Amino acid sequence: MAITTRQQEGFTMPELEYMAQCEDITIVPLHRMERLELMRGSVGPFRPPQKTQVPLWLAVMLKRSNRCRIVAPEWLSYEHLHTLCKREDQPDSMFTKLPLHYLEIAHILLTNAEDDLVDSQGVRRLIQDLREVRQSKTREGLRMLNSLQLQMDNLSIAEINEIRPLFAHSFDMLRRLDELAGTSDASRQQSQNLFADQSYSEFDDTFSSSYLNPE
Repeated sequence: MAITTRQQEGFTMPELEYMAQCEDITIVPLHRMERLELMRGSVGPFRPPQKTQVPLWLAVMLKRSNRCRIVAPEWLSYEHLHTLCKREDQPDSMFTKLPLHYLEIAHILLTNAEDDLVDSQGVRRLIQDLREVRQSKTREGLRMLNSLQLQMDNLSIAEINEIRPLFAHSFDMLRRLDELAGTSDASRQQSQNLFADQSYSEFDDTFSSSYLNPE
């Protein structure tokens, strides 16, 4: 299947956030409610204080109407994020496996259920720190890009989306360099560094100014 120009450009953060809302999350209902029939199946019945899992979009809707409390996932606790940041910052460390939509889920919960998170400001800061250290590692990975493949395991959907627009252009450029007789390793390395240094400029402005910072 051919990759469309729209797919090469990647998704916007609101689009990624929309997809993330289909992920399940645990809630504690505050009122009794009967079973709800959704397109994906039924959820409930809801009997306080029994925990139950629902799609994130439904959890946010119930939270806004004061019908539930959202239970933050374990990975979104201050202690767990602090450990992840230290682990990710170790030299030659691999990317830690996180939920595919961890950035989007964090933003949704920090926006709509901040009072359900312990030390929400600390969590917000650590999410930003975690993203930055993983972004730095991704830049280093881009510098090792070759004309055959780029392998970086355990990237999230948003992190893949950040570098997606580079793929078509950079792979094509590297193939052209490989085909040119007499192309030096120094020229190839210069091109790889250029891709890595330019990959995040536009996304950084959007993410840093509005995505994690409170309004």
